[in-house]
Amino acid sequence: MKKVNLLILVLSTLFFGCEKEKTQPESLVGTWELRHVLGVQIADAPSHFEKGNGSIIEFSTHEYQRIEDGTVVSEGTYEIVEESAEIDGTKFENRIIFDGDDRKVFIKLSGDELLISYGSTSHDGSTNTYEKM
Repeated sequence: MKKVNLLILVLSTLFFGCEKEKTQPESLVGTWELRHVLGVQIADAPSHFEKGNGSIIEFSTHEYQRIEDGTVVSEGTYEIVEESAEIDGTKFENRIIFDGDDRKVFIKLSGDELLISYGSTSHDGSTNTYEKM
C-alpha cells in the first residue's frame, strides 16, 4: 500500500508541477506611458515618444486598460505566467496573457521601465518600452 501512495504522490507532483506558474509582479500595477517602439512600423512613423504623448497602459491587480489621447481603446483582464524567451538580445522571463489575445506577448520589468514584446523578433512584431508615471 505504501508503494501505491508513493506512486500517487510522485505522479501528482509531476502532473501539477508542470503547469506554468502564475506570477504577479506588484511593480506592474500602475500607469505606464509609451516611450519607444522597436520593430515593425509604418514608414516615417515616430519610434521615440516624449512625456505627455497620451499612449498609456494602466494595470490593476488583474485588469488593464489601453488609453490613447484620453480614450480607452481596449480593456480586459490579464495574467502573467513564467515563460522564458530571448527577443532581439533581451531575455524575458514572464509572459503576459491578455484576455482575447492569442499572441505570445512577453514582459520585462526593470525599475520604472516596462518592456512589452509582441512577436519573436522586432522583424515580425514590436517591443514597446513604457515608463512608469
